[in-house]
Amino acid sequence: MCELFALSSDKPANVTFSLGVLGGRGGRLGPHKDGWGVAFKEGADFRLIKEAAPASKSACLRFIESHEFRSEIVISHIRLASLPRVNAYTNTHPFARELYGACHVFAHNGNLPGVMGDSRLTPTWNFPLGETDSERAFCALMDRLRHALAPHEVITLNQKLPVIQDWANELARHGVANFVLSDSQYLYAHCSTRLFYIERKCAAPHETFGSPTLQIALKPVQDGAQQVSLVATQPLTTDEAWIALPVGEVVVFQHGRRLFET
Repeated sequence: MCELFALSSDKPANVTFSLGVLGGRGGRLGPHKDGWGVAFKEGADFRLIKEAAPASKSACLRFIESHEFRSEIVISHIRLASLPRVNAYTNTHPFARELYGACHVFAHNGNLPGVMGDSRLTPTWNFPLGETDSERAFCALMDRLRHALAPHEVITLNQKLPVIQDWANELARHGVANFVLSDSQYLYAHCSTRLFYIERKCAAPHETFGSPTLQIALKPVQDGAQQVSLVATQPLTTDEAWIALPVGEVVVFQHGRRLFET
């Protein structure tokens, strides 16, 4: 299985050190050695950085650790491949596609063997670059959103969420569908077997917290309390009450707060 981590915050946060700790698990302290990737929200776009190599040996990840990339939404993934081509960049998460002027980023944990043979999940407009069931399923979602939403109208969450939930329900019938997704406005999370989240308010403008598994430096651009939600494959601290996401529901976060579930 792969590992997911995502952050939603009401102020740009620096999460550099968290990736470094996860990187240690990616091939050094854990088995997830087949690639890593991270996406930082940049307006309507994402700064996407990934490699088809162990994070624990990555000079690129060391570069990220030495620079402060601040963002309100962050998605990261460490890959344990189930395909023969374990070192293919095109098979490395997260995956990104543009829709109506906004970048969408997706990372998945689990196997979906039935996706390849399901005609309902066959892409017709967005096509995968790699060979994973994850990317193929993501392309199918982007096709559905493209057909369901009008490009010249204000697209509301109430319009978008039912499409995402129906698609998630179909994925779950094919296997394990733990995923995180963002459209640059919201962070969506779906639990099929195992995914946790926590909400917290940081009173200090420069606060670091975490555990030996993961640490995050929360450094907002301006002083004041910072609202943050974290989503991860497993709890990342031992002194806080992480909540298991409800199985089968797409949960939405914005500005560091959980909004509702379908």
